[in-house]
Amino acid sequence: MLPDVFDGPAIDNNTGPAPVTPLPGTRPAAPMPTISTDDGPALAGAVPADAVPAEAVLAGATLAADPFARAALPDGNGYGPLTPENGGFGPAAFAGSKGLFLAGLARRMTTPVGSRWVAITLRRALLSQSATPPDIVPGDWVAARASLLLRLGEIDGAKAMVNGIGVDRYSPGLYKVAAQVALAAGDLGGLCPIAVTGRALFADTMWQMAVGMCAALQGDDITAAGIFDTLRSDGKDVDPFDVRLGERVSTLAGGAGRASNVEWGEAPGLNLFRYGIATAAGVPVPADLLPALGAARFGWLVRSPGVAADIRLASLRPAAVLGSVSADELVSGITALSAGDAAADTPAGRLRTAFAGASMADRIGALKAIWATGADRDGRYGALIESANAAARLPIGAAAADASADIIAALLAAGQADAARRWWPVADAAGGKVRAMAWALLATGSSGVPIGSDEFKTWRSTTGADDRKAALLLAALTGLGQAQGGGWSGLRDALLPRATNSWTRAIDAAAAAGRSGEVAVLAATGMQGAMIDLPPLHLYHLLAALVGTGHAAEARLIAAEAMTRG
Repeated sequence: MLPDVFDGPAIDNNTGPAPVTPLPGTRPAAPMPTISTDDGPALAGAVPADAVPAEAVLAGATLAADPFARAALPDGNGYGPLTPENGGFGPAAFAGSKGLFLAGLARRMTTPVGSRWVAITLRRALLSQSATPPDIVPGDWVAARASLLLRLGEIDGAKAMVNGIGVDRYSPGLYKVAAQVALAAGDLGGLCPIAVTGRALFADTMWQMAVGMCAALQGDDITAAGIFDTLRSDGKDVDPFDVRLGERVSTLAGGAGRASNVEWGEAPGLNLFRYGIATAAGVPVPADLLPALGAARFGWLVRSPGVAADIRLASLRPAAVLGSVSADELVSGITALSAGDAAADTPAGRLRTAFAGASMADRIGALKAIWATGADRDGRYGALIESANAAARLPIGAAAADASADIIAALLAAGQADAARRWWPVADAAGGKVRAMAWALLATGSSGVPIGSDEFKTWRSTTGADDRKAALLLAALTGLGQAQGGGWSGLRDALLPRATNSWTRAIDAAAAAGRSGEVAVLAATGMQGAMIDLPPLHLYHLLAALVGTGHAAEARLIAAEAMTRG
């Protein structure tokens, strides 16, 4: 699960809620009736009750209001659109870190990251307005951050990073990344300011085609025609399909009569260039070709108004699991993209019933129907996120006792820790497996439940958890600082024997030095692959490092996610 850099010797280690921006091309979700809730008695929390930031900050932190503003620190050597007021880590997020080391990790990281909340935490760190480490030039540092954001599916954040630095400070690597970001966004205009310089720097014919298309956009049909004629005659360097795509853009810009029909059956495959140019030219990409773009495509597709509504609708839930779409955006997107299709057994119909069904039984039934649509672990987790806002509106009471553990899981998946905690009296009274599952979720993700080794043993015997699941929960509680006292030592000796490797030493050292941005990058590096493959000991070090750098709220949500998906 780790890149090769960790195979070597140990490394020398020398917030109120913000508004959520609707998805482009969608309408806000129709308002649902306000339903009063009976919060029930609150329990004294064994966990420090520091407030969990709202999901609007954690999952939907807003970018700078002015898209043309350069988000640079006063010294001109730091970039990023997020300040501490809108979810950023602060200007010292990467202070003391080795920029070349972190840039190397960012380039080699395999995405998607196995945890939604690790990805959200990483995204906020990468987007933070922070100083550039001294051992790397600003252009390369921005390129590393923007490239990783793009591969996480965070297209808006990647664009904000690229647009936040002046072209005069671009490095060659940033020219490449800026082109990739523009293509993923289907934004041909983003290529034009860098096309001529890119052609001079690189031999890739993509840059030559970009110059031709931009010439057409600027009304220079003669230059555009000459470039495409040259590319067509030299079939060794460019595929004829790509020439036809480029000419389609030229046709839209005024070069009528030159473009041939685009037949995807003639394409040698789908890559980022073909996707970006086709999207910019209004040429639909067949749905069966899109998987070639990787999982990040879900975050790109939902932000692209030119993509067909059915493809965007199908991309919403996977994008939410990736962390690039919030629960609010997921609901509003389903509502907007399902216009005219509100039958009961549709995504929009199930959501409407879950929000405003005629009876409590109808609403709980709709929630269960949403959860049942998850075909695998990721799909199930996406269904929990999708249902979270509707679950938060349910009256808290015994009528939903059998579903209370799933309701708690849904609320924590969307970052609504306070709302999840209010369901504990109901789950506690339900007893049995419902209580045990709810206890594990709240002991990690929130507070307000009794925590002790006897409770842990009761949870394990009730749920029948195997050694790995038990070790995962024990690692989470230990990393969060919850497993205190002598009763836990024997459990740790049996289930969580201590061991170190270069990754654990690196994240421990970063946490000890207070390098919060570096901890976020290393956390994601250790969370590559599926959550089910995460070693419990890695979860312990990851959570402890986040808690140690002031991100206990994020650590709790990651721990609860491990209980749900791990």
